[in-house]
Amino acid sequence: MYLAKLNVSHFRNIAEADLALSPGINLLVGENGAGKTALLEAIHLLARGRSFRTPQAKQLIQHNQKELLVRGEVSSGAMSHSLARSKSSTGANEARIDAQSVNRQSRYAELLPLQTLLPGIGDLVLDGPSIRREFVDWGLFHVEQNYLGTAQRFRKALIQRAAWLKDSPPEDFTMDPWATTLAAAGAEISTWRRRFVDALDAQFQQTLGRMQAGLTCDLRYHGSGFSEEEALEQLAASYERDRRYATTHVGPHRADVDIRVEGAPARTVVSRGQAKLIASAIALSYSAELALRCGAQPVLLLDDFGAELDESHRQRFFAELRTLGCQVIATTTDQPERLVGPSSFDATRVFHVEQGSVTQNS
Repeated sequence: MYLAKLNVSHFRNIAEADLALSPGINLLVGENGAGKTALLEAIHLLARGRSFRTPQAKQLIQHNQKELLVRGEVSSGAMSHSLARSKSSTGANEARIDAQSVNRQSRYAELLPLQTLLPGIGDLVLDGPSIRREFVDWGLFHVEQNYLGTAQRFRKALIQRAAWLKDSPPEDFTMDPWATTLAAAGAEISTWRRRFVDALDAQFQQTLGRMQAGLTCDLRYHGSGFSEEEALEQLAASYERDRRYATTHVGPHRADVDIRVEGAPARTVVSRGQAKLIASAIALSYSAELALRCGAQPVLLLDDFGAELDESHRQRFFAELRTLGCQVIATTTDQPERLVGPSSFDATRVFHVEQGSVTQNS
C-alpha cells in the first residue's frame, strides 16, 4: 500500500496543494520555510491523527482560516481507499475512510503505515529507552495480530495497579489483584519483542554491510520476564519497593533495545553523524523485516535527511530504498541528484515547493 494522491487545504502556509505521488522516491525541494516539512506533517496527521511537531491543532490551521483538511488515496494493485481528516479551530475533528466516519486509529495505521525519519533520527540511538520501545512496538502492531490487545491489557493493568499501590496495599504480595494480568501480558510482550529484535538484528547486519558503515554494531532486547512464572517471581521480589514508591519497577515498560558498537553502549561512543547512520540502517532493516513478515512496507517520511551524513552514505541509503521498493517522501534544500545519487535519480519524482505552492517538475 502506498500514498498515491495527497490533497492539503489550509495547513500551515499551504492554502491548497495537490500531489500525484510515485510509489517510489518522491522529493520535495525548496528553501527553508517553503512548506516542505508542512507537507510531511500533513501526511503524518492523515495517517496518525496528530502532528509530529506540535500537539496544538490550532497551530496547524492556516492563518485566518477556520479548518484544515487533508485527504489522500492509498493504493495497492487494484485496491484503493480514500482517507480524510479535518480539524477546526473550535476543536472539532473528523476522520473518514471511504467516506465513512472512523473512530479506530488502528484502521488508519493498517492502511497507511508510516515511518518518520526526522533530523533527530539519531535520537533512536542516543536517547533513553522509551523511544526504542515505541519503535519496536509499532513494528509488532503490524506483524503480530494480538499484540495491540495484549499491550492495551498490560497498560490498563499497570495504571490500575499504580492507583491501588497508592491506597495502602497489604504487605502480602498474594493479595495483589493485578499481578497475574501483568505477568501474563508482560511475558507475551517481552517474548514478542525479543523475537522481533533478534530478527531485526539479522537484517541490520546485512544492511550495515551494504551501506559500508565501517562499524561493528548489534541490537539486543534487554528485558526480563519471558514466562509468566518468571514475571510473577520478579513482581514478588519487587513488591516491597513497588509499595514504597507506588509504581511498578519491573516489566516490559522498563525494557530497552541495547545498541552496542564494538561491545560498548552506542550512545557513549558514537558521534551524531554515526548515530544517524546507525538509526538509518535500523530503519531500513525495519522496513525489510515488515515486508518479509507481513508483505507490507511503511511509507517513509524523511525530513532534511541529508544533514550529518556524507554524500556517499546518503546515496547508498537511497540505493537501499530503491532495492526495498518502499515509497519515500523526502524533503531537501539540496540538488535532488546530489541527495539520491545518479543511480536513483531517474526513478525519482521531484516536486518544487515555494511559499506554500507545490509544482511537479517535468
